[in-house]
Amino acid sequence: MVGGFGPPPFFNLKLLMDIITNVPRSFTDGEVDAAFLAEIKSGFKLEKETEHLRVDQARKEASEQKGKVHPTLGRCVATMPARDFFRLTNKYGHDQVHSKEFIKYYQKNFSDLSPNKL
Repeated sequence: MVGGFGPPPFFNLKLLMDIITNVPRSFTDGEVDAAFLAEIKSGFKLEKETEHLRVDQARKEASEQKGKVHPTLGRCVATMPARDFFRLTNKYGHDQVHSKEFIKYYQKNFSDLSPNKL
C-alpha cells in the first residue's frame, strides 16, 4: 500500500481473475431441467411455509385500519397479502376483484382481514 491507497484487505486478486477469465461450463438439458424442477419444488415449499407470515401481517394491517378513514382513499374495506391480490387480479381481472360482489364475499369469508364494512 503506497500513501494509504491500495486494495482493501479483503480484496482477492486471484478470485477476481478467476471470475474474469474462467469460462462457465455448459450444462446439459437434463441438468437444467433438474435444476428448474428442484427450484420449483423448493419454491412451493417455501411459499407454503411462509404463507402464515404474510397473512399475519395482513391481519395486523387490517386491525390497524379499523374505524380509520383516509382523506383521499376513504375506508379500508379489505386487506390481503400482495401475492394473493396479484394472483387474483391475474386470474380474474382487476374489475372482478374490485367489484362489490367480490368485496362482500371477501368480507363474509375473511372477516379478520376486513377492517370496515363496505
